[in-house]
Amino acid sequence: MSQLSVEEAAQRLNFPGGRNALYKYLRAHAGFQGTVAPYSLVFGGFFVVIDGQYERGRQTVHTQTTKVTTKGLTYIAQLMNEHPPETKPTPQKRRNQRKKRNSKSAKSNTGPPQKSARRNTLTANR
Repeated sequence: MSQLSVEEAAQRLNFPGGRNALYKYLRAHAGFQGTVAPYSLVFGGFFVVIDGQYERGRQTVHTQTTKVTTKGLTYIAQLMNEHPPETKPTPQKRRNQRKKRNSKSAKSNTGPPQKSARRNTLTANR
């Protein structure tokens, strides 16, 4: 049984946003807790969770790594068909949207800036 990292699965599925976006999607639609798959999906053969550990100074740190099986790739592809992932605008599109927003606000604020009434009353009392 072939096992892929979540990053490799995102690349194979052309998931928009890569690994982190796929984890966010799986949290929303598949019940992931952080980066770890729920036991029902692990026992179902969709994902494999590998326990590991390493030493940090005198402490032992325990880790869990989630791998995607070929059955899991099919499962994610079906999820993507049922709940299409949101695509974020590219940086160029975001810049264009900001320019449009700024030009609209510039058009609505024509003329010299107005002083607030509160400020005028404070200076009149001096």
